[in-house]
Amino acid sequence: MGTFDLDAPAYAPSLSWRRMRIMIVACVAGVAATIAMSLAQKPVAFDDTAVSASIALRDGMASVKKLRGRLGVPIDPALDPAGSGLIGVDYSDITTTLGSLTAKQTSLNPQFAGLMVMWLKQLGLRPGDKAALSLTGSFPALNMAALYACAALKLEPIIVSSVGASSYGANIPNLTWLDIESHLSRERLIPWRSQYASLGGIVETEGGLDGTGYWAGESAIERHGAEYLREGGPEALERDIARRFSLYTSGQLPKVFINVGGAVTSLGWVPEAALLGNGPLSYVPSSNNPKRGLVFRMAEAGVPVIHLINIERLAADFHLPIAPRLLSAEVDTARVRATHQFLLAAVLLAWLGLATAFVLRHFRARPRNERFRKAPRKGG
Repeated sequence: MGTFDLDAPAYAPSLSWRRMRIMIVACVAGVAATIAMSLAQKPVAFDDTAVSASIALRDGMASVKKLRGRLGVPIDPALDPAGSGLIGVDYSDITTTLGSLTAKQTSLNPQFAGLMVMWLKQLGLRPGDKAALSLTGSFPALNMAALYACAALKLEPIIVSSVGASSYGANIPNLTWLDIESHLSRERLIPWRSQYASLGGIVETEGGLDGTGYWAGESAIERHGAEYLREGGPEALERDIARRFSLYTSGQLPKVFINVGGAVTSLGWVPEAALLGNGPLSYVPSSNNPKRGLVFRMAEAGVPVIHLINIERLAADFHLPIAPRLLSAEVDTARVRATHQFLLAAVLLAWLGLATAFVLRHFRARPRNERFRKAPRKGG
């Protein structure tokens, strides 16, 4: 058996001048690339149409707040510090899944309507184009953003909504998403209502703890006047997806499919759903699973998809504030620029810190007379 010399110095690779130069060049290139990428990322700039959609959404939210007051449903300042009136409760019998309060608060930003207008214009949509909308009670503010964006661009939407909502969404039984939409329509703040409506996840939760979710959801559909799509949950998922696809594509394919939230008919029951991005989808993974949802089927048919679900990530990508307390319709360019500069400085400092630590580690790893060795010449 061999022996070990415990007093021998630990081996560490030497740092030649050639390696030092390569490392310095790499660091400089990394810093230059970071600065170039930073300069290429400009703050979101809304045109007049996008700003008007954001203002309309802000005004619509103010109207919903008044409706909530008339219904005697108090606003909890701990849950809704912005006072929007669009934050629900943690649980009711029409609650479908756990939801993030921060995500719901972030979704209140009226600027999401401006983003929607910007994306739809980038996709080339024009007045009169057909848009397919899948809305849920989980994000009522984003539902409104999609509707106000369609109104600003004079699109023709086919709207299918579900009553069920995750925590802190539109999960108050007498103030569901359909009630909110009906109010906006009566006040002539939006020109349409959902043509079709389903219970959504209420079916999967079997009407909640007390079983009253079925009655509450069906009552909301009846109050609204939409055609009731009776869906059967996971066992009937393929049929329900196919029916919705047929409703959206009757006559001609839509020019865009907008999905708000995580409805199972939109995502399906497939692992590829976890790979979907956010906002306008440049890539949708392929799947031949018969339980793949509308997002996949629309992409297969060549219909562009806008997918709104990971709201905090989406807001961060476009430099929008997380859980804003002030609901402004216009982008605060000064705040965006300051935040962008702070992030750039943090990245550069982190990069330089790592480079310095790398150099010091190699300097300390070798004796003084071996720290800088010239690389041997070939044949020498």
